[in-house]
Amino acid sequence: MFVANELLKLENKVDNLEITNNFLTHLYQIVKMFISDKTMFSMDNFDAYIFDEYVLETNCHKDIFNCIYLTIDQPLNYRPSKKVSKTITKSNLNNKKDKPTKTPKIKPPDLYFPLSEIKQGLYELFLKHFDPNNIVWMDKYAICMRTSVLYDEGAVENYYFRIIPCLTKYNAENIKGLMYYNNNDVEIEYPDLALQNYLKKNKQTKDIFRKTIVIFKNILLKEKTIDRLPSEIIETLLYNVPNKLFVSTNKQDLINIINFIRNNPINLFKTIDEQDYAFTSIYRSMSLYYCKHILKLIEKYLINS
Repeated sequence: MFVANELLKLENKVDNLEITNNFLTHLYQIVKMFISDKTMFSMDNFDAYIFDEYVLETNCHKDIFNCIYLTIDQPLNYRPSKKVSKTITKSNLNNKKDKPTKTPKIKPPDLYFPLSEIKQGLYELFLKHFDPNNIVWMDKYAICMRTSVLYDEGAVENYYFRIIPCLTKYNAENIKGLMYYNNNDVEIEYPDLALQNYLKKNKQTKDIFRKTIVIFKNILLKEKTIDRLPSEIIETLLYNVPNKLFVSTNKQDLINIINFIRNNPINLFKTIDEQDYAFTSIYRSMSLYYCKHILKLIEKYLINS
């Protein structure tokens, strides 16, 4: 039997906010050490954005990473270049006559201090100055860390962080975003704008939007083959559903939402920041095949429960 309240559970960690704030303090100390011999940079060139499932309150599975975008805004770090990269514009996105094509590819900028060098330098400082009980590693675009907290009653809680060094990037509409490298590819995000859009839609739908995300995620996590979900994939799918369909968390209303997604071209769905197509962008493209797969799983659960 389908019971919405049973599928609204979140994986909360009591001290996550405090631990994250402490981590940010240490992160800025690491950055200060890194730039101590680099006169081009000052601390004013660095900022941190947090955009993850904890912020969106859709944290359903265990061991979610606190995602921190470490942004660098220092124009003097760019080597002179005569080439200007083309970027997709919001006006193109809103023109229904335009077919969703791949966003023009942007080459990584020519920097005096490349992001890869900054990432490596910060990583080495993490290894040197953080307690050895913390596990630090690098993946294709970020510095990752697991820190363990021992409580008085003997329980151990693990907290995970992902630090993504990135550059400030303005698109053709002069909207501020972030650019970073995923191996040799460039990825572009607008986390600040995405959060604004997310919160606005959730307010307009009286929190049914967020609750639907959580229910769909928990349905998927009931599948033995799925223990975690790609970041933002459910959030993005449901962001493209009209507000009028977020009536309640009753089974039939949820099925109506699934039907809308299935009956509309997903390749036209936008990212939550609305600056690109979610499934045809070369920067943050999500898998259409995977989306169709998880939609079938959700629909099957709702029909059979």
